[in-house]
Amino acid sequence: MTAVSLSQLNDVTVHIRLSIAIQDKSLMIGREGNRFTVAEVILEDHDPVLTALYRACSKLRMNVEHTEGPRITEPVVKGCDQDWSYMVPEGWDLSDALGRLPAAFATARPDIARNLKRIEQARRESGGEIDQALDITASLILETGDPQGVYDELILLLGGAQLESDEFAA
Repeated sequence: MTAVSLSQLNDVTVHIRLSIAIQDKSLMIGREGNRFTVAEVILEDHDPVLTALYRACSKLRMNVEHTEGPRITEPVVKGCDQDWSYMVPEGWDLSDALGRLPAAFATARPDIARNLKRIEQARRESGGEIDQALDITASLILETGDPQGVYDELILLLGGAQLESDEFAA
């Protein structure tokens, strides 16, 4: 998620959309006081590599921060709970930073990265039959940072749905 203030929305022309995998979904904006939270921001009239970097980070529910100084010497993912950022040193080649993103994400959040890989594998094996459910699962895992909790909730929900359908069949 990316949090932007009203003044930031006035300074840049943006397309705001919620995109789960390939399909566009209806726009969802969360409001926190005078700030809005959006799921994805596509920058217009900017460097395509910069837009691709922001888009890739947005899909992983991370911000992009350009840093100065000696503390960050190469692109790295930092954060905790639900506040994660991809830290890119000022002047770093953005194509290189985009290429390093998957490894940096996997290093910082190995459990999440492992589960996202499993979901992507399931997507390839399912032939598109359950893509929407897999997209929602991936989104929930990224939002909560708790893959096991998401799976437990899904099993409870699906188990309840199975019980209800069994009752109707009887």
